[in-house]
Amino acid sequence: MSFHQDLDNLTRDFHDNTWEVEYMHKNPVTALMLERKTLQFKGGKKYTREADVDTHEDLVQDYNVNQQLSHGVKDTTEEIKFQRKKFQCPVQIDIDEELENARQTKDGTQLHNMAKFRTRKANEAVRVHMRKLLYRSANSSLATQATDSNKYMQGLNSALEVDTTYGEVTRTYSAGTKADTGFWFQPMGGTITQAVQATAVAIGIAQMRTWFEPLEDIESDNTDLITILGGVLWLSLQAEAEARSMAYKIEANRTARQGFTEMILDSRRIIKDPFLKAANNTIMGETSDAIGALERRVYGLNLRDWDMFIDPSRDFKLTEFFDQKKIAGGSDMTLARVLFAGNLVCWHPGPNLYYENVTA
Repeated sequence: MSFHQDLDNLTRDFHDNTWEVEYMHKNPVTALMLERKTLQFKGGKKYTREADVDTHEDLVQDYNVNQQLSHGVKDTTEEIKFQRKKFQCPVQIDIDEELENARQTKDGTQLHNMAKFRTRKANEAVRVHMRKLLYRSANSSLATQATDSNKYMQGLNSALEVDTTYGEVTRTYSAGTKADTGFWFQPMGGTITQAVQATAVAIGIAQMRTWFEPLEDIESDNTDLITILGGVLWLSLQAEAEARSMAYKIEANRTARQGFTEMILDSRRIIKDPFLKAANNTIMGETSDAIGALERRVYGLNLRDWDMFIDPSRDFKLTEFFDQKKIAGGSDMTLARVLFAGNLVCWHPGPNLYYENVTA
């Protein structure tokens, strides 16, 4: 390093080029969805499946000798369709940031690698955005509720709120029987009204068993079951579970070790998502201590019924940085984008559960 370069560096303000992160966003549910199974489709206008929605049991005949045998055919197929949704996050570095941090030479220093920093921030931003989309309710006061036809990615509530059209299937509760429109595609077996979904109820182990027991008959597989709730409801369940087990260990120094960070009830993992709290209601268009508030939500999912579709050309990929000065009328900056295209879909809402007015 030259004397002049050394002097120049010494006269700068002291700068530690590591970043001190003053906030944190945990994404346990997003991570589960992304890590479990990512289906990647390059082509096609929609994600489509044929669904078998009923049995042929009513074609079975009990008969006597010489009785004429019945005959017939029954169509039990329906089509489920989901559109591909898209979002992006720009990664921009303006001229001042570029020049202020450009001193990366053999005998120089660089305050920050802005391209690397901005890219990390953009990747984090789209995952935080995805978390908000996962929990956005059709009853939110925001004008960004997801539907089958608009631009917003669909989430858990899109599938699990009773009587909402989903997968281009109209769902209307009437009597809680197969005669209802879209009965086969309603959450919670089609037997729960929207009013019951919004009825106040206290969390508890017995209550959770009451919720899930009726759904056992329609679960195709029970090896990937999870329950998602926020911190307030988690603490209530944790206190009840601790009172029943009171597991602890006295170590050599007479220190008692107690507590746990994960619960499993009847083979169902119980997951705490820190996002489901009152402090986040405003950004989600919800009201604290009210029906639909984040802190009052409980989701019961069979992950085998869900697919996160991500197009391989837009799976949070970063485009190349492009010098905007090369464009007529462009600005003195470089720009890239993190891109996403896909959707979260539930092929079988029936054994999945959502209650929106649960208290501790």
